[in-house]
Amino acid sequence: MEAGELPINVIITFEAKPERASAFAELMNQVKQSLPSADGCRGVRLFGRSDNDCVFTLVESWASQAHHQAHIAGAVASGAWDALAGELAREPVSSYCREL
Repeated sequence: MEAGELPINVIITFEAKPERASAFAELMNQVKQSLPSADGCRGVRLFGRSDNDCVFTLVESWASQAHHQAHIAGAVASGAWDALAGELAREPVSSYCREL
């Protein structure tokens, strides 16, 4: 089995523009509800920083890295990613992680 075929977690931290933090929180809650219906998505958890209302972290579980990358390609192609990126103060930080 190739690395892209193993189950994977994606941890993504977003920082919303201060004036958009409330709207971005609503958007993140929509993602939390809708993303599990995406092909290969096994679940999503959403966290907010207790010391900064602008910072949100998604922990996504995927059947494989390839499933996640296909989902992101679709979001970019549809323009959904650009809409989300417009709410951000800076580029999101993400990494693929395996539970130990």
